[in-house]
Amino acid sequence: MKILFLHARRELTRKALFDPTNYQRKLSKGLVRNGHDVLGFSYLDCLAQLSPFSSRKLARFARAKALGLLSETVRQYRPDVVMVSHLKRLDRRILELVKEQASGATYVALYGDQSRGCDPRVVAVARLCDWLVATSAGDVLTRYKDAGVPHCAFMPNPADPDIEGPRQVEPKWRSEMLFTGKISHKLAGQDGEREGLIRRLVDERGMTVWGCLGRSSISGRDYTDAICGTKIALSVNAFNDVRLYHSDRLTHYLSHGAFVLAKYVPGSELLLRDGEHLCYFNTPAQCLEGIDRALADNDRRRAIAHAGMRRVHDAFNCERMAANIMELVTNGEYKEDWAEIV
Repeated sequence: MKILFLHARRELTRKALFDPTNYQRKLSKGLVRNGHDVLGFSYLDCLAQLSPFSSRKLARFARAKALGLLSETVRQYRPDVVMVSHLKRLDRRILELVKEQASGATYVALYGDQSRGCDPRVVAVARLCDWLVATSAGDVLTRYKDAGVPHCAFMPNPADPDIEGPRQVEPKWRSEMLFTGKISHKLAGQDGEREGLIRRLVDERGMTVWGCLGRSSISGRDYTDAICGTKIALSVNAFNDVRLYHSDRLTHYLSHGAFVLAKYVPGSELLLRDGEHLCYFNTPAQCLEGIDRALADNDRRRAIAHAGMRRVHDAFNCERMAANIMELVTNGEYKEDWAEIV
């Protein structure tokens, strides 16, 4: 099949194309290896290229040209499937324009974020699609289905075993414990213990952080070096009561061979088993106990880290995730223990 991958990620930035956060690169790679043709179209990069101004804010003045190029691209390519990501940055009109040129295609909205209720920006685009494929399950899928999205399904974040794995790193990237990302989000209903736990681990246990508490964010090789250099990677979401939802940092940590201590979310054992692929905790006290046990038993920690990496590489690699999505949009289902479709 011919697949148009429409997204709003700035590819030409300091984040390298192979950065593990580049979801569409992984999924596109899996689709191609499974025998499909994929044409990527970055709307934001198109705006930047066509704009006479260097400012991102002023790039909007190239919108008419960008939409014209997108329309002509779709007309000539004639995709069978259109996959759309970064839904909050793509308004309804953009997808309506695509559908004018490819009315017979199947449309798949890909959603990896989390919030309480339904994000109206996501709903506006997802309603125009046949499927919303999200990294959340349970009530999240039901809410978007009730909001007018025809079909909704859960799919975990993909890993890329080709470039994600353990390696030796420079001393500056080595740490006892690591957390990457924001310490809090401007979202209602997030985990009230998250910020306190991270601050406590920094103050009392010397945890290394990037992207919060005055430390700059890191990406690309720096990001993966930091993961490869740590003994313990902490995974705790802004929301930890959403069925099967984990931030993509969990996949990044496991896929690079780190031992992961993760806050439990409902249904987690369907994806990764406690004490075998990683270790879960529910309370700050359990987290501290998990840290002490991991540091006291190097052999156990390394064995769990290796098993976790193998699990992610085998069960959640980009080819398997791409095949699941195509099975879903073609036949309305896919076969995994963690499959959830509404």
